[in-house]
Amino acid sequence: MQKIRAYREAIRQAGQDGLSLRLRLFGFLFLFLNAIMLGVLVMLFATGVFQTGFREHRSLLQNELSHLSQAVYQNYGEISVRCVALAESLSSSLERRCREQGIRPSHLQDSPQLLEELLSGELSSLTGALEKAKSSGVFLVLDATVNPDLPDARFSRACLYLKNMEPNIVSGLDANLRYLIGPMKIARGRGIQTLPQWRMEMDISSAPYFSGTVGTARQEKLPTSRLYFWSPATVLPGGSERAMLCSAPLIASDGTVMGVCGFEVSEMLFKLAYAPDSDSHEQLFCMLSPEKEGQFHVSGALFAGRSATRPFAPDNGFLMIGQDPSAFSSYRQPEGELYAGLHREIMLYPKDSAYQGERWALALMMPRRVLAQHVSARTHALLLWLFLLMGLDILLSFVISRRYIRPVLVALESLKQPDLASASKTRIPEIDDLLEFLQSQDERGAPPPQQESAPLLRSSLYQEFTKNIGTLSAAERSVFDLYMKGYTAREIADVLCLSINTIKTHNRRIYSKLNVTSRKELMIYIQMMGEAKADI
Repeated sequence: MQKIRAYREAIRQAGQDGLSLRLRLFGFLFLFLNAIMLGVLVMLFATGVFQTGFREHRSLLQNELSHLSQAVYQNYGEISVRCVALAESLSSSLERRCREQGIRPSHLQDSPQLLEELLSGELSSLTGALEKAKSSGVFLVLDATVNPDLPDARFSRACLYLKNMEPNIVSGLDANLRYLIGPMKIARGRGIQTLPQWRMEMDISSAPYFSGTVGTARQEKLPTSRLYFWSPATVLPGGSERAMLCSAPLIASDGTVMGVCGFEVSEMLFKLAYAPDSDSHEQLFCMLSPEKEGQFHVSGALFAGRSATRPFAPDNGFLMIGQDPSAFSSYRQPEGELYAGLHREIMLYPKDSAYQGERWALALMMPRRVLAQHVSARTHALLLWLFLLMGLDILLSFVISRRYIRPVLVALESLKQPDLASASKTRIPEIDDLLEFLQSQDERGAPPPQQESAPLLRSSLYQEFTKNIGTLSAAERSVFDLYMKGYTAREIADVLCLSINTIKTHNRRIYSKLNVTSRKELMIYIQMMGEAKADI
């Protein structure tokens, strides 16, 4: 605290007396170090270091998106292949059973009494396919109804729909199998538990996975591998969980489309399989969505993430895709929250598919405000380090200026002493040269005027001086005698083969015994002794 007060006092007087050496050096070092720090800061801004937070988060999202998109592409591709294989197998099996019953595949609606038997015969094929596929359900829908005379018969189709209630568990399928749609007699005969939302037949009033697949198969003469269809996420009639359905047409050898079959990917299965690693971003979520004209149709999307099962309500329509200034993509709902993230197209169909124009994308995103909070936290930490460096600059300037100026101040204090010969070296060449110069000037000091010599010869001080010469030791007397002969200190050191420091030691003792305070005073007495001898 005392040093701080001293600096304050020095600063207060600087306007009157000018800046001291220490303050000048302190100011120079402070400006120099901060100029370096400012240059580093400019370089950091120029090279985009303050944007590393965005780049770092973008890199993390890119890696996670690459991993998830590859998993979605492989798993959905595997389901598509199994769906096509199941459709071809069921087509052959149904056509054979129709021949055994003496009916043509195109006349299924004319024999509603046989529909339950046809479905029951394919139950084993469906359960076997479900056990092998990474799917939450399997279905078979025939283009016929058991009750064609009912008012809504045109929207009702005979169906067998099985659900795997724990699709993440591979073994133990029978324990997890549930009956969603189909004749009750089949469920009771096989001991399959029914779900509360069980229905007798499939309602196809809003079912693109049926009507769209059947209509396309009738129009396009393509193999089954080019006719499978992934429907946007939807809720089955009577159900509550959203799901995507992969359906493929059942085509007889004569080209008759007998119905569809396929697999289900529920939102629960999607969450279990594709939830992003959100340890550092709790509000990060994944979305698989149809993409049209630069928009995500979120009403047909599936979501996975820790923060929410479904960040958008299904009836919210779409997300507009834009470019975020931070190199992320931006996603905004009309009058909704802004999201930031990345997305990548997922190829669900081959290039020559009937649905090759359908585009799907997998997106990773989080609220834009959350991303900004993560990045700003990193920027604040960087700015804190810069302020700490500035404080370190001040401390370093204080310490260096003090240590550098201290020997200079000591040397200047020594110049105030009467005996320059006793001043020690500072190890600063310029200061040492100045001391040697002043010492040489002191050794060659001018004698007093002649008119003052006579009175001094008669003074008691001179008498005491000559008397005290007898108190000098032999070594001191040899040095004194050489001074009497006009030798300088360095010349005496050379004559006596002694070091200059030894001569300085003798000088201090001579001064003390002869009661003089400096070499100049000593030379005055020596000159007076020479004058006294000349008078004799």
